[in-house]
Order: sequence, then C-alpha cells, then structure tokens
Amino acid sequence: MDFLETAGVLIPSLTGLALTIYEGKEEALSSFEGRYCFMPTVQKIYTADGLRFFMGNACGEWIYDVTEPLGSRLLIFGTDGRWILLGPYVEEGWKEGAARRTLAGLGVSESAVLPYKTYRCQLPIYRQDDAIKIAFLLTGQERETGERRGIKTVHMDAGYRKETPGFLGLYEDIHVINKRYRLEDLFMDAVSRGETQEAYRLLKETGRLEAGLRFLSDSMKDQAAGAAIGRTLVRMGAKKAGLNPIVIDSVSQEYAQRMQHAASGKELKRLTKELVGRICEEVRKERRSDYSPYVKKALNYMDANLGNPVTVGEVSEAAGISRSHFVKLFVRETGMTMKRYLAKKRCEIAVNLLLDSDLSIQEIGAYVGYPDNNYFSKVFRIQTGVSPQDYRKSHWPSFPEG
Repeated sequence: MDFLETAGVLIPSLTGLALTIYEGKEEALSSFEGRYCFMPTVQKIYTADGLRFFMGNACGEWIYDVTEPLGSRLLIFGTDGRWILLGPYVEEGWKEGAARRTLAGLGVSESAVLPYKTYRCQLPIYRQDDAIKIAFLLTGQERETGERRGIKTVHMDAGYRKETPGFLGLYEDIHVINKRYRLEDLFMDAVSRGETQEAYRLLKETGRLEAGLRFLSDSMKDQAAGAAIGRTLVRMGAKKAGLNPIVIDSVSQEYAQRMQHAASGKELKRLTKELVGRICEEVRKERRSDYSPYVKKALNYMDANLGNPVTVGEVSEAAGISRSHFVKLFVRETGMTMKRYLAKKRCEIAVNLLLDSDLSIQEIGAYVGYPDNNYFSKVFRIQTGVSPQDYRKSHWPSFPEG
C-alpha cells in the first residue's frame, strides 16, 4: 500500500473528509456521483461526466478549490499520475433560512428543503484552510522542494436554473427513509414484547434497506453510528416494555463499550444482534411476572439498592402507593415481607461471593448490606440453615478461615 492509498484510509477516519483516488477507472467517478451529487443539473461538477471533463482540461500543477452552487466545497488536484478528490465538505452547519435562499435562487421549490437538509447534514463541517493543508500534504511537493502549489479558486456557475432540477434518487430516498422508520417502529414493538426472532428479522430487513440508502458508507465511522442507533432503538423498545431502567442501562452500556472496540462492521452487527437477544430475554422475564405495577416498581427499587439500608417508607414511595397499602400488597403478591425478600436476595449474592472470591465474611456481609457481621451471620443462617463460615467450608473444604 503506497502513501496515497494509506492516506485514503487514514484521512477519512481522522478528519471525516472523503478522499477519492481517480486512476482512470469509471467506478471511482460513478461512486462519487452516487454519494455526493444531490442535484445533477446544478451540481454538474459532482457528476461523473462533469468530473471527467474538468480533470481532462485541468492543469496538474494547481490545487483547485471548487465551490458548487449548493455551497459545498471540493478540492481537486493531481499527484503521482492520479487525481485526488478531497471532500466534499461544508464550512458551517445547517441554516434553514440560508438553505431556502439558495434553493429559491436556483429555481427549486420548497419541497426540496428536507431532502436537501438530509444531504447537507451528511457532509462534514471543515475549515477551508485545514482542507487545503491536507491537500498540500498529499501532493508531497512542499516536503520535497519547499515550495507549494498554487491554489486556483473555482466557483461553478449555477447557470442551469432553466432546466427542471433533477434530484438524484430523491423520491426513492424519501420512500426508503419512510419505510425505514416504519421498520424501526415495528422493531421496537418486537423488542417490547420480547419477541427475539421477530426482532432479528426486522433488524436484518432494516440493515438491507439502509445498505441501499444514499450517503451511507461501509466505513467504520458510519457502521459505528448505525450500531449506536440500533442500541437506542433497543433501549426504547425495552423502556416501552416497562423494563427496569437500571437493567436497560447496564446492558446497553456493556455493549456500547464492546462495540467501541469492534474491529469490523461484521463484529458490530454480531454485537447488535447479541444485545437484542439479551434485552428480549430480560423483557420476557419481566413479562412472565404476575406482579402488579406497584410491586414491580418496588422490586426494581430494592434490587437496585441491595447494598444500601432500605426502609419500607422509601420503597412504598418508589412504588407510588401509601406505606400501609404497600405492605399488604407486597405480602399478598410475593408471599413474603419486604424484609424477608431483601434477606433472600442479599444472601443469594453472598452465596456466590463465598464460593467465588476470597473476601472475608465481614467484607461480604458489608457488601450485601449487612455491615454488622453478627447480624449478617444470623440472617444468612435463617436463609440457608448454616453460617457463612460453614457454608463456605462445606462447599470448599480447603478454603482458609474468613
């Protein structure tokens, strides 16, 4: 891989600027047109024919700083027998008033505003001076001779307004976008019902649809953005199901971290599918419960605070009902008092720590909410029939005294 090919990989990932290398192959220009030419009759410089004509009449000693009628910029220059297209990019974010003035000046109707916004907001915001510095770096001339190439500013004439503006794939894109939103709604519904296979099917269908959507690429940056959107949809579906927000956030954050270190788009897709399966399983567990919404809220609150002192008053407040009503309802639905429920859950965690760690009995007791070692031992004996020390010895005879 030579210098330019390496730059073609690094510059987009480091700066967000697209870099197209043209060596005479038609596919490069066709691909550029497909991604970046929103209005062929106005952005003729972004069509394959327009680029081919421009480079055929350009001087290889210049760096051309091209501005097209819709306001984006593109640097075109030759080096090492190849032509480089750096960009397109814009110098400022979306401004609706300015966009309307631009479109109106080109004889384009209001109906183009939203599609134009979608197009323009996909382009990176970058400073012209910084883009030119990258172009100088890529030519290599300054490094070798200490001299810089000349910059030739080119403002493409918007002299096409009498033609009927053509939007490349505009109406097809709108149809695809609308269909994508419908699929996303169906996907969230499937997650909210815990229907794993249906959620997988809709996820796959959405992926196929997005693969044909303009302005989306196979770059890891775009793939990571798509994975982040997927995580958001999963969270929204889980929230719709009434799943404990703490559970949702913990699972989502786990996969966000793993996705951050994914090495390929394939791995991102695998992790997204795995996340869907995990959340759907949690939703099914939640839906199997016959508890009332009040008791579910209470259980969620207690599960999130097992290591803290918890009172009946604060749990009933979290459940959204009076203390007296909560006490009766909780016993009726769970068959145990709140105190016993906490003891059961805390001792389940303690059992795992007794067997899977070398923490002392006192450290384990404090961790699960019983800082008084004697009281912890008493509660543990009630739940299991033996003391923490005896439980650990019976399951791991060689374990040292704790």
